Amino acid sequence: MATLVCPVDHGALAEDNNNLVCETCGTRFPVVNGVPVLLHEANSVFRASDYVGSEAYQGASGYGGSADRTTGMRKLYRAFARKLSEAPVPRATFDPTEIIFKQMPDAEILVIGSGERDMRGNVTYTDVAFAKNIACICDGHDLPFPAASFDAVFVESVLEHVCDPQRVVAEVLRVLRPDGFVYAETPFLQPVHMGAYDFTRFTLLGHRRLFRHFDELASGMVGGPAYAAIHVMRNLLVATSDRRKVRAVLRLAGLLLTYPLRYLDPLVSRTDASLNAGCAFYFLGRRRASPISDRDLIGLFRGA
Repeated sequence: MATLVCPVDHGALAEDNNNLVCETCGTRFPVVNGVPVLLHEANSVFRASDYVGSEAYQGASGYGGSADRTTGMRKLYRAFARKLSEAPVPRATFDPTEIIFKQMPDAEILVIGSGERDMRGNVTYTDVAFAKNIACICDGHDLPFPAASFDAVFVESVLEHVCDPQRVVAEVLRVLRPDGFVYAETPFLQPVHMGAYDFTRFTLLGHRRLFRHFDELASGMVGGPAYAAIHVMRNLLVATSDRRKVRAVLRLAGLLLTYPLRYLDPLVSRTDASLNAGCAFYFLGRRRASPISDRDLIGLFRGA
């Protein structure tokens, strides 16, 4: 695992009882069940106190239900609804690690917002909620790692949930080595999810601009227009009521009614025009010496 440093000023950390203390600025960070909580609270929507105690923060979605304490029929309903909503779209699977490991077999990888992900290789997992295998709790705006610590950084389904995506990408650049890789998946046509912790959407070109300090190795859609329609149609039904029980019924109806559309998605995702209505986009890039200019980025537009 990579060395941990203070997220405030990147100073060295020293152990002090059940805390880590920055040797430069003196900031104290709690360690909860063996997991350091390394937050620069002045720049984060989270507080260290959110993670201390019996109700420690588990993430807005409970990471696949791991924090779901319901029982009986409600628990069964939630499990069934979750299975429907998370069912994958039939499509060719893109694995960025194949490209990364082919070019850099011993790559050290940082995962921001890991959830329950489990990757092969030398991987450091981080998140803003307690999750499987995490090295620390941290906010992507202020990563607790020294400069040039990693060969690759993964930010999947993360950048829509941060207040300042550009700052997070700047942090990615800081912790990456000069020839490092980045892999991101970020939504475009998706309604709000995770409630208040949802801030931003990107077109394909907007996503490319976010990573203008990288040469593109691969990019495309994670779910096309039909999958985007699934999300919108589900929310169209749920939007008709603010009553919790009614919304639960409407959500299940939406999940069942829209499920077949996922099989249409590969058929309508083969054209350039489909890129104008993608559900989400992925980008795999390798760091370049200087950023691509906005004038040159306009020439990279793909769509109709």
